[in-house]
Amino acid sequence: MKLRAVCLAVLVVSAGWSAIGLRQIRGLDPGSSDAEIATHMDAVLDHAMQRYSIAGVAAGVIRDGELVWQAREGRSDGEGAPVTDATAFNLGSVSKPLAVWTVLSLAQDGLIDLDAPLSTYDLPFEPDYGEHAPDAVTVRRLLQHTAGTNQPGYGGWGAHEEQPVDAVDLSENFAPLRVAYQPGENRRYSGGGFVLLQMLVETVTGADFDTAARQRVFDPLGMTNSGFDASRLPTVSQAFNYYRQPIEDLRDVALTAAGGYASGGDIERFLLAHLDGGGVLIDDSLEQAFAPTDPNPHFAMSYSRWETPAGILIGHGGNNSSWNGQIYIQPETGDGYYFLTNATSGAQLDFDLSCAWLGLMESEDGAARCDEAVSLTRQLAWVSWGVAAVGLFWAYWLVAGGVAGKRVVTLRPTGRGPLRLSGRLFLAFLTFAVTLFLIWMFWTNSVIWRTETIFIDEVPVDELEGLSIAVTSLFAILTLCLWSSPKPRR
Repeated sequence: MKLRAVCLAVLVVSAGWSAIGLRQIRGLDPGSSDAEIATHMDAVLDHAMQRYSIAGVAAGVIRDGELVWQAREGRSDGEGAPVTDATAFNLGSVSKPLAVWTVLSLAQDGLIDLDAPLSTYDLPFEPDYGEHAPDAVTVRRLLQHTAGTNQPGYGGWGAHEEQPVDAVDLSENFAPLRVAYQPGENRRYSGGGFVLLQMLVETVTGADFDTAARQRVFDPLGMTNSGFDASRLPTVSQAFNYYRQPIEDLRDVALTAAGGYASGGDIERFLLAHLDGGGVLIDDSLEQAFAPTDPNPHFAMSYSRWETPAGILIGHGGNNSSWNGQIYIQPETGDGYYFLTNATSGAQLDFDLSCAWLGLMESEDGAARCDEAVSLTRQLAWVSWGVAAVGLFWAYWLVAGGVAGKRVVTLRPTGRGPLRLSGRLFLAFLTFAVTLFLIWMFWTNSVIWRTETIFIDEVPVDELEGLSIAVTSLFAILTLCLWSSPKPRR
C-alpha cells in the first residue's frame, strides 16, 4: 500500500509538473508602446535562451520604419566571442528572398526575362522535363515555386563526406533535379527551382552567384557582412549543438536555396529596403515580388503572405543544419521583425520570440501558425508524460513483486520458453540501440541533420528530448521486467 501511495503521488506531481511546463505564448498587445515592446521581447528572449540552450542570437523589431528593439546575445564561437552587429549567421532558406532580389535586379536591366522559359537560356544543366512542356517552366514560376520542380530542400555536406563539386554536379549526381509536376498548377516549395535560378544568374552575368549578389544587392544596400561565400566574410559565427558546443558546419552547394549568410545589422538594412526598394528595386519590381501567386494567394515570390488589419505581412523562415532564422516585414506600415540563431535548438525561438511579436500584427494566419506550433509542443509533452506513466506502472509491478518476494531479476530467467527469450533479447537490443541514438543526437557534438535527412519547419527539440528520455526509460524498465522471473518456492 505504501508503494502504491508513492507511485500515485509521483503520477500526480509529474502531471502537475508537466502542466506547469507546457509552453505558453506571451504575445504583445497591438497597442504596446515602443518601450513595452523592448521590455517584453527582452524578457521572452532571456527565458528562451536559458530554457532552450541557445548559443547565440541576433534579433530586432522595426516599427514605422525605425528600429525599436535590438538584441545581440550569446556567443559566436567556442572561445566565447560575443555576437555583434557584424556577426554573420547562415540564413538557411532566408537566402531565397535575397536570391529573388538578385534575379529581379537583373530583370530590371533586361538581362533576364521573368516570363521567358528557362530553356531560352543556355544553362550548364538542363533538368529532365519528363512529359511536361519546357516552355511552361518560366523564370517567374521558379521564383514563385510553381514551376513543378522537385527537391523541396537540400542538406549540407560535412568535410568527411563525398561532396558535389558545384550546383551542376549536385543536380546531376547527388540530388537529381527534374520537373516532376505540371508547371503553373500548384505551388510546391522547391529549393531545386532556386538552384536553377542560381545557374541562370551565373550564366547571364558570367560571375559566380556570390559576386553577382554582392554587386546587385549587398553592396548597394550596405550589407558588408553578407554573402553566399562564407570565406569572403569578416566575421562568421560557428554552429552549435543543443548543448551549446561547437560542431562541424556543413557546406551548402545550393546557395540560392539555403547557402546565404548575413549579420543582424544587414538583415535590418534588407528589411528596411522592402519599404522603398533601397535603390535596388523599383516599385514595379517590388509589386511583382510581393504579388500573390495564381495557384495560392498566400504566397508571393517565395515569401509567405498573411492578411492583417494594416495590410499584407510578408515573411520567410529558414532552418539549415544548426542555423535558424525568420524575417517579417509589412511594407505598408514599415513594421518588421527578424531573428537569427547559430544553435540546433534555435528554431524554438519561433515559438516564443516570433509569436510574441506577431501579437502586434493581429494576423489570423500568424495566430493560427503559433497555435499550431504550441499545440504540437503540448501534445509531445503529454505523450511524454503518458509514456513515463506506463513506465512507472511496470516499475511498480517489478518492484512490488520483488518487495513481496515473488519476483527476481536474473541473467537466467525462467518462464515461457523461446518466445519469452526472443522478447527479452529484442527489447534489450532495442533499448541499447535507442539509447545510443539519443546519446548521439543530444549528448555529443554530432550534427543531427545529415545529407539524407532535412528537418524543415520548426522542430520542438526541448519537448523531443523529454519524449526521448521517457521512451528510453520505458524500454529499459520493460527489459528489466522481461529479464525477471517468478521466485521459486522453497
